[in-house]
Amino acid sequence: MADSMVAAPDRIEIVGATDRGLRARKNQLAALGVPMIFPSRFLVLLIEDDGGQTVLWDGASYAQAIMEAERCAADWSVPVLDRVV
Repeated sequence: MADSMVAAPDRIEIVGATDRGLRARKNQLAALGVPMIFPSRFLVLLIEDDGGQTVLWDGASYAQAIMEAERCAADWSVPVLDRVV
């Protein structure tokens, strides 16, 4: 069965994330009526055909994430997939 699986090609992905520590406490604090605002984070990942992932860039600016993804894609000659939109 594994022989029939087709590996996905290498690619760069832009993904959105939030601070895990705050997210883990969200339900507890929400029950107390404490409003939670999670800072946005964006990651630029290199996804390899074998499923391996490497974070190439991490920051709060979506515009900067796009620029970094395009720069990295040119370095590795791979496509960019924007998972944020």
